[in-house]
Amino acid sequence: MEWTVPAEQNGKTVKQVLRGVFSLSENMIKRLKQTTDGILVNDQHVTVRYVLHTGERLQLAWEDVPQQTGQIVPTPMALDMIYEDDAMIVINKPPAVPTHPSHGHYTDTLANGLAAYFARKGRPFVFRCSSRLDKNTSGVVIVAKDAPAAAALNAQHLAGQYQKCYLALLEGRLAQGSGEIDAPIARVSDSVILRNVSTQGEPARTRYRVCNVFPATSDLPPVTLVAATPVTGRTHQLRVHFAHIGHPICDDGLYGNGISRGIGRQALHAYRVSVFHPRNGKLISFVAPPPPDLQPWMTETVLQQQGIDT
Repeated sequence: MEWTVPAEQNGKTVKQVLRGVFSLSENMIKRLKQTTDGILVNDQHVTVRYVLHTGERLQLAWEDVPQQTGQIVPTPMALDMIYEDDAMIVINKPPAVPTHPSHGHYTDTLANGLAAYFARKGRPFVFRCSSRLDKNTSGVVIVAKDAPAAAALNAQHLAGQYQKCYLALLEGRLAQGSGEIDAPIARVSDSVILRNVSTQGEPARTRYRVCNVFPATSDLPPVTLVAATPVTGRTHQLRVHFAHIGHPICDDGLYGNGISRGIGRQALHAYRVSVFHPRNGKLISFVAPPPPDLQPWMTETVLQQQGIDT
């Protein structure tokens, strides 16, 4: 990894940059210090006490060790890549694909596909996902390629700096405009999966904007397309919150109202995610076009009319 010192970091020590800019842990800094040529400035070895100057090149080197226990099995699969550089890879995850292995899904996940992708390149693979999605939620997934990038992205996530826009198709007709749902979410007792709104839960806030209302048909009530932003990041937050206000996400098998629209999974798509790049700190946005099963409602025309980038 090579990073050019910007003017705003002039006079900072290497350690201050490693901690403040890259959010590296003490253990990771220790690994760099113990690695041959782990920390260089303009190709010269320096200590973490070295004072940096504008325009200098800070070079970091480490060896990524593949996972040994519970190793992810490489499984070749088509990957819809949105973006890739030396720090991260961004995928438009399709529905029905779990993000990472779990009970009953050991070889058919996004992590398995990425393991095969890295194996073809001859690179060690550690799955460092910073924006997981439910199996049946589609859209943007960001995976860090190394420990420093993962640390920087995870620090942003914990600080609530990720900017997310989901598209959700809701049962019923919502009034035009925007709104906010502020309701704490807790795990349902005796359930590992289910969540609900509860005074005993963790604070949770969701903002949404109505994009379009599709009228009722002869046999089905109307539906509403919204652009939603989870201000907090609770498990199943959007699904629980919209069900709580009486407008569950269409075809949601856990929190829905039992009406089938023929979609076969919750009509929820992580459309856009914006983060600060883990190397240079610049804001960068990733957009994932909706998959075919949602395109009848999430058309480019509708999104453009609402000022949503397509």
